[in-house]
Amino acid sequence: MKRFSFFLAPVSNVVPHKTVGIEQIYNVIRGDYYRAATEELRRLIQEERVTQRDVQRFKSRNFDYATFSGEFSRRREDALLAHSGLLCLDFDHISQWQGGGHLQGVYGLRYALAHDASVDTALLFRSPGGDGLKWVVPIDLGQGTHADWFEVLSYYVSRNYGVETDPSGRDIARACYLPWDPDVLMY
Repeated sequence: MKRFSFFLAPVSNVVPHKTVGIEQIYNVIRGDYYRAATEELRRLIQEERVTQRDVQRFKSRNFDYATFSGEFSRRREDALLAHSGLLCLDFDHISQWQGGGHLQGVYGLRYALAHDASVDTALLFRSPGGDGLKWVVPIDLGQGTHADWFEVLSYYVSRNYGVETDPSGRDIARACYLPWDPDVLMY
């Protein structure tokens, strides 16, 4: 089973709370635990006077997070205890995505990624703000490094779906905020 670190908010907390697996995170995202924070964040985003900095501050203070790519003693690259064999790709601001077929936006891209026959999906969920996706995929470290896989998969998604991957996913210790998403997919 692929294991990785889970951290309690705020994001400035760099010591893991515990080691978890995909199923535990799936259940937390699908349940109501993060619902209030996710709904409040999405309400804040709609307010005209709220800045991007305000949004980032809210997320950093109110969302627990995971480092899907590994187990860490502290959240930083040189404190990696074991790579999980997972990579989290982050797609921001895709509400206007125009894919093939009748599905568009976040739900269209989610459907396309979930049904992509070339890349396995471990977990797929909407971002805390609601207009992005987090796609957690298994990788084979015997076939390339974390950075190699990030580059290959980013290129693949760009070429096949016209979506750019957030470059921060290259960081093996990247914090991924855990929102509420009752439609989260786990395979």
